[in-house]
Amino acid sequence: MARSLTARVAAIAFGVELIFAVAIPVAYLHLFAVERGEDRAPVLAIVVVLYVVRTTALVGYLAWLLRPIERWLSDPSSQPADVTRSAARAAYDTPLLFPIVWATSWLLFYLPVTASLQRWFADQIPLSARAGEATVLFGLSCFAAALPLSYAILSWLLGPIAGRISLSLRERGLPIPGRRLSVRARLVVLSLSLITAPTSWMGVHAYMSQVWAAQRDLAARAGLLADALARENRVELERLPERGLWETAARSLSTPLDLVAVATTDGAIVVNNDAKRDLAAAPGLRGRLARALSRAPADSVLDPSAQSALAYRPIPSGTGPPAVALVISRQPVRDREGELLTLLLFALIALSWAPVCAAFLAGSIARPLRRIRAVVTQIVARGDVERLGRIPIFHRDELGELAQGVNEMIDRLQASAERIRRYGADREQALAVAARRAAELDAVLDNMIEGVFACDKTGAVTHMNAAGLRLLELSSAGAVSRAPMEAAGGGLAPVHPDGRPFSPAELPLLRALAGEVIVEEDGVLENPGSHRPVFLRSSAAPIRDATGAIAGAVAVARDVTEVAEFDRLKDEFIRVAAHELKTPVAILKGYARTLMRTDQTLPVRSRRMLEAIDRGAERINGVVEDLLDISLARLDTLHLSPVPVDLDELVRATVAGVGASELHRVVIQREDPAPLTVRADSARTRQALGNLLSNALKYSPAGGTIEVVLSADRGRGEAQASVRDYGVGIPTKRQGGIFRLFYRAHTDTPHDYGGMGVGLFMAKELIKRQGGRIWFESREGEGSIFSFTLPLA
Repeated sequence: MARSLTARVAAIAFGVELIFAVAIPVAYLHLFAVERGEDRAPVLAIVVVLYVVRTTALVGYLAWLLRPIERWLSDPSSQPADVTRSAARAAYDTPLLFPIVWATSWLLFYLPVTASLQRWFADQIPLSARAGEATVLFGLSCFAAALPLSYAILSWLLGPIAGRISLSLRERGLPIPGRRLSVRARLVVLSLSLITAPTSWMGVHAYMSQVWAAQRDLAARAGLLADALARENRVELERLPERGLWETAARSLSTPLDLVAVATTDGAIVVNNDAKRDLAAAPGLRGRLARALSRAPADSVLDPSAQSALAYRPIPSGTGPPAVALVISRQPVRDREGELLTLLLFALIALSWAPVCAAFLAGSIARPLRRIRAVVTQIVARGDVERLGRIPIFHRDELGELAQGVNEMIDRLQASAERIRRYGADREQALAVAARRAAELDAVLDNMIEGVFACDKTGAVTHMNAAGLRLLELSSAGAVSRAPMEAAGGGLAPVHPDGRPFSPAELPLLRALAGEVIVEEDGVLENPGSHRPVFLRSSAAPIRDATGAIAGAVAVARDVTEVAEFDRLKDEFIRVAAHELKTPVAILKGYARTLMRTDQTLPVRSRRMLEAIDRGAERINGVVEDLLDISLARLDTLHLSPVPVDLDELVRATVAGVGASELHRVVIQREDPAPLTVRADSARTRQALGNLLSNALKYSPAGGTIEVVLSADRGRGEAQASVRDYGVGIPTKRQGGIFRLFYRAHTDTPHDYGGMGVGLFMAKELIKRQGGRIWFESREGEGSIFSFTLPLA
């Protein structure tokens, strides 16, 4: 197939050219008026030899250009990428490069022909003095005619192959190589070529025709004068008594443009020396006259190089030597304005070829445009982009870029269609999954005992589960108001556990919309049916979108009325039980101490038993006091009376009252030498500090030191007391609930020394109710530091 491509391109291209190649020598011979057969033979011989050499070289160059395409066509599907790129470059570059070389060969073709004629055949073939310029113009017309013809042929032959290669490159994802030639450049170059070809040919033909016509007129005029001289001078030369008669006759017939003379048959001038000088100044004309006299008795001779003509006629003679009547005609002044007008006329005629040029170029543009239009029509009419093919790129120009753009558009449309299809499938699957999850979520929410409320970013309640409807005594979700929880329960106003009403800004959902996270905050609603208080424990958090912006909020509320009632009953029971226990414990303790004081005769064993009873009663009394304090704190009836107190004296009195054993040492340190007067309830502060000291003594090893450090932060207006021990410390995993009621961090450990787990709870309650803070730091095995602050007085 590779050979068939080269053969087909060469056969079509040079076959079409051969038609013009046969006509061009005829035009060349006509241009230079080479009419005689013996003159045409050397011209045609030179032309044939040059044409064979030139065509052979062009065919070899074309085969070299088409070699990558031939290799690719041998097996297009299995060729590597570099072979495909080389074939594409050849397919796009050959219609541009080869026509230039082809047309240039015609531009230079007849220059060596004219040079050869002027050098070797000047005495046989008459050429104009302007033969070189005329040959250049002749070659220019051939160049201008060959360029569009060769471009059209190669584009027509290689365009479909370039389209196939472009599709192959596209399938492999490779860019299209080759030189780019815009449509505008093609239009300009081809239009100029089609206009230049006839213009230059008509111009040179008109010019040369005028030159040859003028020279033939000279020859005809010379012949007429020679005939006249021969008729008037029939007297034999040797019988003429005076040569002056010949001179008189010759000069009477001479004009400024014609010299009439008499010459012998060998060309020697015997009358009129002016003609002798003109003939000597034109050696070509003199040589042609000698050859003409040897061939014919009468003739006309042209000398284009000297721009003159010569004619001679025999003069009949008697016995004397033969003579000829000779006339030399000179070139008249040229009518340059007439020549310019003629050239302008031919130029206007050539300009009429512009529509033909436009039609030719439109034909070369129409094919890719039809392909593009067909694809676009298919897209618009059917909308089925899955079956769309790709447009071959015939030329590397704006149309090729348009085709490439349409191909890229098809790629994107198909990719978009595939994405839409996948998106549709994914969307259907996601909707099914979302529907299933929504059903699962609704089932979970409806079976929760907690009420779940959700709102959008405007605060409008968008969801409420069945428990929430029951909690707010609503019959359906349609009764939910757009105001979050404030009016969602039919106008119920929530209040704090202490009876203070919630402001709108304190509602959990609105606080969550502001970005706050609420964890188990208590509130109270009045049941609209029974008018009984409903205790709620709510948690809320914001809902954020993918960008992190708050898109809504969700709240979970749990009915803890029974728990709150149980806690109230428990606290009430503890308070009542503690009060009831105080009397028998006091009686038990009083009788035991009375017996020990009044009866000095008791045995040692009995006295020890009474002391044990007294210690037990004292311990029970401490437990009862703790329970009473707990009940007062839980029932929010624990009242404190803050007054200015010297913290240093309070700490020293507390340390003295703890009753440290001989195995421990309590050290008080002052970091601030100034007086530390705080506003606090002295008794309750001593109770809190005593609880901290008791824990430090309990969990410190024998011989350990307890440090009580006092300091002040004048900037914050508070004093600080820290109790530090070097005991067992608190396990890290159990530090989170250290201040919780009844919590014991060392339960089920070797360091479980008993206790109810109320000391730290009460210490926190007592410090907080006085406007202070309490915290701790601890490392297991290294000890603990419990610190609290009180406001400075």
